Amino acid sequence: MKTNFFKVLSMSVIFGAALLSTGCKKEDEIMGDVEPEAVRSAKLGIPTKFDQVKFAQLIEDYMEPQVAGFGYAIYNNGVEYYGTNGGDGWARKKIETPFQLHGATVEQEIVNTTQFVTAVSVIRALEKYNLTLSTKVHTYLPKGWVPSAKFKELTFQRMLSHRTGLINHNGGLSTLRQTVEGPLQNTEFDQQVRDDDNVNYELLAIILPYVQAKELAKQGNSNMLNMLDSKNNETDLFKTVAMYYREFVRFNVFIPAGLSNPYVIGWRAWDNSGDISASLGTKGYPSKDGEEPGISKTDNNLNGGATGLYISAAQFAQIQSAVSQFKIVSLNGLNAMKQHLLGFDDKIGGDKGIYYWKKGVGSNCETMAFDFGKIQVAVFANSQQSQISSPQVLADLYDQCWIPL
Repeated sequence: MKTNFFKVLSMSVIFGAALLSTGCKKEDEIMGDVEPEAVRSAKLGIPTKFDQVKFAQLIEDYMEPQVAGFGYAIYNNGVEYYGTNGGDGWARKKIETPFQLHGATVEQEIVNTTQFVTAVSVIRALEKYNLTLSTKVHTYLPKGWVPSAKFKELTFQRMLSHRTGLINHNGGLSTLRQTVEGPLQNTEFDQQVRDDDNVNYELLAIILPYVQAKELAKQGNSNMLNMLDSKNNETDLFKTVAMYYREFVRFNVFIPAGLSNPYVIGWRAWDNSGDISASLGTKGYPSKDGEEPGISKTDNNLNGGATGLYISAAQFAQIQSAVSQFKIVSLNGLNAMKQHLLGFDDKIGGDKGIYYWKKGVGSNCETMAFDFGKIQVAVFANSQQSQISSPQVLADLYDQCWIPL
């Protein structure tokens, strides 16, 4: 299935040369007796460049033997690259009808990696309406919701960084109001302990449309707010909020990122014509080679803030690249995302500095996105036999791909 031929998806090849400082590398990070080439070059002050072909090859060599199928894409200073079809294996095994190969442009469930897009969307909304991360979120709750006194203290920064102490009652949309109006976990709330619970981003997907609606009303256009306030039951309300949320993400993230078909990208299975049956989408498999049926994509359209975006590695990496070039949020917005880990799970030190990452694991899928600075990468697999969601794996592969000029 795989060939050794690599193609560049842009006629432009970016050569980034930089003098490396030895201060970015700690001696105790060097593994074994032989120093990596990038480290030796840094100590000697030798200019190096990033070898994207090698990075692609290392990703393929690592993933191919382990997973049912995968896709990946690399963006190097705004230019896309991947080898052959940008992946291998099956999006749908031959036991499914029709079967489909996996690759860079094949959409799949990305689980909690979705939260990167939600964070970008929220920060975009705050910047668009001249609000700050210190703005209190309770102002933008649905009509009739009565937040607790402690909930009223929560800011967008605390919600985006999972430092809220909110209780997840695990009832989906039906219990989010209970989360808002009821007690919190006092120790986590007071000490601002980070707890990566989906409830924070599930609420943000509801709050974001109210930011837009209420700020537009302040400007004299109350149509959106009147529509939201007119919903007499929560079922209708949540459907309307979800529609506005998807619309905001499509117009303020997907389109500025330059994605194709931005109006049909969703939080359920879709193709270029729109929504499709979940049975026809990319499946999540329990094993690489087994004949077990795959899990179909669940529908997260009603609340996709925390999980479930259905998108390809190439599309996701394109969003990452657009964010890195300030096409969606400002430099200050991106710096805040990294400083406070908004939409990122954590950071890891490497030969070239600090790298920021976001992962998703579930539904037999395993996904990882990295921001290395000028270089972004997304790797999506539809089985969980690799360790790609362990950040050290991609960080180590990346560090191996800097070569002397």
